[in-house]
Amino acid sequence: MNSYFKEMVLDIINNRRSVMAFNAEPLDTEDLKVMFQAATLAPSAYNDQPWMFFVANRNSTGFADVFQTLAPANREWAKNAGALVVTAARINLSLNGEPNYHALHDLGASTANLLLQAQAMGYVTHVMGGFDHIAIRETLYIDEAFALGSIIAIGKSGDIEQLTPQQKHRQLSPRVRKSLSDVVKML
Repeated sequence: MNSYFKEMVLDIINNRRSVMAFNAEPLDTEDLKVMFQAATLAPSAYNDQPWMFFVANRNSTGFADVFQTLAPANREWAKNAGALVVTAARINLSLNGEPNYHALHDLGASTANLLLQAQAMGYVTHVMGGFDHIAIRETLYIDEAFALGSIIAIGKSGDIEQLTPQQKHRQLSPRVRKSLSDVVKML
């Protein structure tokens, strides 16, 4: 990244990473509430706020249920997360029942707020797409009115030495991003 851009982008954004080393302790309920309050402040089409978060704190019975839906590779390291959060978005607008073509976009904006707030509070996160979509719907009774987003591991940073060599390498590898010219077209 160009050093000028690195200087101009907020540190909390520059320093955000998906980690795999978590400290196996539940999250403080009040801290979770602050994170989700930040999530609710995201913009959304028609202010519909279609997001829904299913929170399984480590000390809850739901943690094991959500954990079992993860892909095996994610289970290896997510077992130490302080909480697992399933994200979903209501696919129809509340005001008229018409399709909300922006629901997943809005969920993404809300999730970004959640991730950045968690980081600002000293937590680390990892967003996962590797999970059994059918099993999570059945486990949490999520009906087809919602599109599934992701599962997010949240917690305090753990001992990287507890990771497998492959996981350790992945967590320590440089953060690579596409160049602006690859993703931005100035009109």
